[in-house]
Amino acid sequence: MKIALVGLGRTGKVVAEYLLSQNVLSMVLCRPNSTNANKDLGEILDRNDTGIMIETSDHLERKLFQYKPDILIDFSRASFLTDNIHILEKCGVSVVTAVTDYDSAELEKIKNVAQKGNIGIVLAPNITYGVNVLMLMTEIAAELMNSYDFEIYEEHHKQKKDSPSGTAKKIALKIQEGLDRNDEIPTHAVRAGGIIGKHKVIICGEYDSIEISHQSYSKKAFAEGAYKVSQFLIGKTGFYEMSDVFEQEREQRRQIIAVRKMMEDMNILNLA
Repeated sequence: MKIALVGLGRTGKVVAEYLLSQNVLSMVLCRPNSTNANKDLGEILDRNDTGIMIETSDHLERKLFQYKPDILIDFSRASFLTDNIHILEKCGVSVVTAVTDYDSAELEKIKNVAQKGNIGIVLAPNITYGVNVLMLMTEIAAELMNSYDFEIYEEHHKQKKDSPSGTAKKIALKIQEGLDRNDEIPTHAVRAGGIIGKHKVIICGEYDSIEISHQSYSKKAFAEGAYKVSQFLIGKTGFYEMSDVFEQEREQRRQIIAVRKMMEDMNILNLA
């Protein structure tokens, strides 16, 4: 697997380090006017030269044909994918996008391209595995606790622009689906200091309450998630979300358990 990365912000740098450690990073892109352009990636990461030069997104088609990545991981901004999605489609480069600020028209454009079946696209604003478990647990709670009140609290570093976060919006949607009603779910956002990311759901009834929370201690959680999602996307076309990635993993685990059970039964039969 060969991966291209676009976006070298706070999280993007950690993702780049992680992908280098996995020996899969082949190409790094930046904005045409970026001060990172034409530098060795090692200079940006404060390490020895990597041999990977940071390229601008100008003449993207030519560069994609040159480096031939299988997957592009996007930690930049909404404009990159919406401006370049047809080039990526033409070059057969699938996309994992962790960008959180797409509007409805941009999302529709992304889905339409994916549904043509030439490339795969995973929309993953909530790319850490832990926060996806939180969403699953919250959805189950909403289905079982229909009379309870739900509220979301989320915290991020002060440079994060979107508020509430894309993940908080997704959690709210999962709660609404579980409750089977369109009540607005109150969401409280904090932007302060260097908080990496925290999401908490409070579920309150008349006589008891439940809290479900997830906190990222390191941005490596985002990097690991992006890498695993890239592995999921290899060989696939169409549009996916993190729930699809999880469902595949759950199915694989079910199959492993079934095989183990069959082997245990065979051993029992053989012993008999």
